[in-house]
Amino acid sequence: MIKLLNFVSLGTKLVILKILNASLLGVLFGFLFQYSITLIETENLFVFAYQRNSLQDILINTPVNDSTYLKGYLIIGDFQMFVDIALTEKQKQDGLSIKNFMNENEGMLFFLEEPRKASFWMKNMHFPIDIIWLDENFSILHIEEELKPCILAFYCPSYKPLKESLYVLETIAGFANNHNLKIGDKMEFQLIE
Repeated sequence: MIKLLNFVSLGTKLVILKILNASLLGVLFGFLFQYSITLIETENLFVFAYQRNSLQDILINTPVNDSTYLKGYLIIGDFQMFVDIALTEKQKQDGLSIKNFMNENEGMLFFLEEPRKASFWMKNMHFPIDIIWLDENFSILHIEEELKPCILAFYCPSYKPLKESLYVLETIAGFANNHNLKIGDKMEFQLIE
């Protein structure tokens, strides 16, 4: 839907320019603001301008308790995987140890709040998994495959990436191999509301 906004105030122009800072769209709208008193605004434009940070903002600001998980799905090529999103410290600490089994189209996505080299281990796990570390754009940074549950409580190795990640995906063992995942591959993510 296209709306015409007439007589946009200078303050509004500056706020919109701040939203679109350093982008080609910002330069284009800056030109329009200087030479015209009519601005064409599309609703999708502002969604696009906020898209990069909106998921992180939503995940940081969504109140959840330890037993309630946000839900989403990842698209990997033509495959769709539904994920529980671990947001609270307890959810992150428990991980997939709360499940006795999992299907290939299920996983758990950990949101780390800020990029870091988060380490994971297999304590209290009931089945083997793959762990995939992702950046803020859902590009793969590191993969650990076929990790088995710890047998000895006093010895349980941890696994961590070489680069900082913002998200970590836990899947069934063999998932990365079955879908030919490699470093640099990108996934798409959608939050289920």
